[in-house]
Amino acid sequence: MESPEKNILFLSLEDVIACGGNDVRKASEDIKRGFELLLEDRVIQPFKTSLKVKQRGHEHSTGLVNVLPAYVDLGEEEVYSCKILGAMPPNVEIGLPRATGLTTLFDPATKTPLCVMDAQVVSATRTGAVSMLAAGKLADLETEEIGLVGAGVNMRTQLLGLNLALPKLKRVKVYSRRDAKYRFAEEMGKRTGLSIIPVDTAEEAVKNCNLIVTCLPNMDKPVVKAEWVKEKGITVINIGCYESETTLLKRMDRVFADIWEQNKHRGVQTLALAVFQGVIPESMVEDIAPVITGKKPGRQSPHENIFFSPIGLGFEDGLVAWRVYKEALKNGIGKNFTLWKSCKWI
Repeated sequence: MESPEKNILFLSLEDVIACGGNDVRKASEDIKRGFELLLEDRVIQPFKTSLKVKQRGHEHSTGLVNVLPAYVDLGEEEVYSCKILGAMPPNVEIGLPRATGLTTLFDPATKTPLCVMDAQVVSATRTGAVSMLAAGKLADLETEEIGLVGAGVNMRTQLLGLNLALPKLKRVKVYSRRDAKYRFAEEMGKRTGLSIIPVDTAEEAVKNCNLIVTCLPNMDKPVVKAEWVKEKGITVINIGCYESETTLLKRMDRVFADIWEQNKHRGVQTLALAVFQGVIPESMVEDIAPVITGKKPGRQSPHENIFFSPIGLGFEDGLVAWRVYKEALKNGIGKNFTLWKSCKWI
């Protein structure tokens, strides 16, 4: 039998945005559904694979390529996806994004590729959406001021998510080593209507804040010292790698990962290091899914100290990408490319 011609849909960064790939609120709905399905054992989430050459130094300077496959059973649909994302922190110094890549969606019946799209928009947006969901459960909803350490693309989506989650948020302090904090303050202030204040040190950014978010490029040394953080009633969201001193976790009443086994496997974030160093017992770490889905309580007291360390999960990218793909089909967005005219090639 002669094989049929095979086409795939390609979606550029601009196409992904046109299909709502940068909508943090919609992404949060996708991801909440994903966590519900995770608890129903309808998600397959293999470990993230990180390709890095350790002999050349730490990934902060040498970069890496992450591979995140996933499967989600939506009932009426199945989503097979794989994100491949290269992260190179020095890229920003030459005008390139720190993280770029592609997400591929596969036909559930034939397992042939359906769509290839830019990955960076969805990746950053779903990261902000996860923090939005977590902050709504773990942070003090009376919070008016937050401290941000980092001013890159992912911190922008963090702030978009937090602004949706915290109804009384008014002020933001932001620190970065370079001038990005000034652009962040001007541009995100206009976008959110919040008062955003660039500060000169990480200590200034986190001092007296109930909610602290750190989002830095693959750090191998902590930037936030435990002594700078107030004693009670804090929520810390650690997005990147080794960003806060592990001793800070000694003060935590509750500690969350998105999936602890994933975080432990990656092994480079503050949370994993705190367990490896014996700062906190592994038994203290909870997965976030039961809290996000309402099966377990989140913050129960204004005096609780809570730490959340999401590593980023492939099913989150897959679900947001699937919505983007369906929107593209509905509106005729993207370009079709021929993968083969005939697969008989040898």
